[in-house]
Amino acid sequence: MKTLLWQAGRWRFALFCVLAVLQGLAPAAAIAASGVLVAGLPDDPAQATLGLALFGTALLVGTVLSAVLDHEAAVLDGRFAHAVHDTVAGATLRTGAANLADPRTTKELGALAEFERVDGFVGTVSALKELLRQRATGVGAAVVLATFAWWAPIVMFLGWRGLSFGVRKWLDHGMTLGAQQGESAMRRARYLRGLAVDSPAAKEIRVFGLAGWLVPLYRDSYLSALKVVWAGRKLGMRTVFAATGGVLLAHLVVLTAIAQTTTTPAEIVVYAQAVLSTSALGYVFGAEIPLARARKVAELARTLARRLTAAPPRPQVVAQAIQLTDVHFGYAGKPVLKGIDLTVPKGQSLAIVGENGAGKSTLVNLLCGIHQPDSGEIVMPGKVSAIVQRFTRFELSLKDNIGFGEEGVEEALERAGGLGLLEDLPHGWDTVLSSSHPNGRDLSGGQWQKVALARALRAVESGTLIMDEPSANLDVLAEEELFARFSELAGEITTILVSHRLASVRHADRIVVIADGRIAEDGTHAELMAANGQYAAMYSLQAERFAEVSHA
Repeated sequence: MKTLLWQAGRWRFALFCVLAVLQGLAPAAAIAASGVLVAGLPDDPAQATLGLALFGTALLVGTVLSAVLDHEAAVLDGRFAHAVHDTVAGATLRTGAANLADPRTTKELGALAEFERVDGFVGTVSALKELLRQRATGVGAAVVLATFAWWAPIVMFLGWRGLSFGVRKWLDHGMTLGAQQGESAMRRARYLRGLAVDSPAAKEIRVFGLAGWLVPLYRDSYLSALKVVWAGRKLGMRTVFAATGGVLLAHLVVLTAIAQTTTTPAEIVVYAQAVLSTSALGYVFGAEIPLARARKVAELARTLARRLTAAPPRPQVVAQAIQLTDVHFGYAGKPVLKGIDLTVPKGQSLAIVGENGAGKSTLVNLLCGIHQPDSGEIVMPGKVSAIVQRFTRFELSLKDNIGFGEEGVEEALERAGGLGLLEDLPHGWDTVLSSSHPNGRDLSGGQWQKVALARALRAVESGTLIMDEPSANLDVLAEEELFARFSELAGEITTILVSHRLASVRHADRIVVIADGRIAEDGTHAELMAANGQYAAMYSLQAERFAEVSHA
């Protein structure tokens, strides 16, 4: 947490801490001034006046410092939240998608999201200000109390610190339990809630009349998550009760001694206030609970960042061809790719085909750098851009969907054959592509495909464009138009296409067939048909089915 706080403000944060301590010492000064005031009454007006002036000055300084610190805390809170988000975003954006899909990463990100839901990470510095102020007040009160008896502040300190230890242990256990176990249960509850309120799942829930099934399921999941939190809160309560008894005993001992040994009203006023003010040495609920959350947030964020950035990204190399040498890869010990050797010259259009589960999409993930091979070597020259089957449809403007504020979006959309989209958009490039926004517009599947292709083309430059089942949700005409664009790109950039629809890949420069994690066939459409192997069988079968549908 200290690292992120220092990152949030550096010297501004250091000055903030100094001012918070000074504000905390103001009550101790006011306690001493009240003694001077009471001692001067009623026989010494000059001393009483001095005491009153000192008392008022202490209060005024404390008030001014409070206003300054409130403003600075708000600024630093925002910066601390920004530092947390930067740490998490930097780690997640620099790592591969495989790491993000790891259950451990999902749990850690879910825990961070749950912490953010509580206070948005914007109560940390405000809580620290309160803790520093209280601690300084407690130390000042202890110094005043030491003028009565050297042992008195020690007794009060031990009493309050014992209570702090018990409460902190209780709360830290509950937060750790919630982060480790409660988050998983809460994630399921949030998912079920999303089915009821988020489109498009909410539509199917209503069409099929599943509300009566979903609501009790959500209720039970949410209660299960809360039970984990409640169970954590129950643990350690005996320690808290015992420590509370210790605090009461400390007060009884010190106040009894003051009552038996002090002789003037001024002493009683000063020492009684000092005893009560030592509570600032104990557990500051309004400050330490947010700080405990902040410590857990910082720990999660930095641990996540260290783990996700431990493996360096695949380095870019100078080469003219994509080269895979004896590549092996599997999931959870189950082999998927079993020794892939493949060379793709620059500018070639390659189609990858095969049955479901053969390893086509896994191979694409390796080419994109989403996964790293278990063994073997992959050389990918230049930039890699991809269009996947379920590409993201950003609820942003057309311009931002393609270039995210960068230049070259018009040229990219033209190359993708999508400039005609502008005719139907009320605000042109600035139209938000979602009907849920005022003056926004939804696009058809084919139109979205052009936007996705333009986005990929703007990013790819002269590297490699990969298309993984891009036409799965398109009709025949839209599919033909998409692959016509794909064919036009051949020679200009290296293109790799994965598709089940073999009629669409026959014009590729080269076709490889993946079977059982290996390359079973490699050649042009004509060569593979002449070989009368697996590709020819799959192509003929699809052609027969298409003919049957056409004559039906």
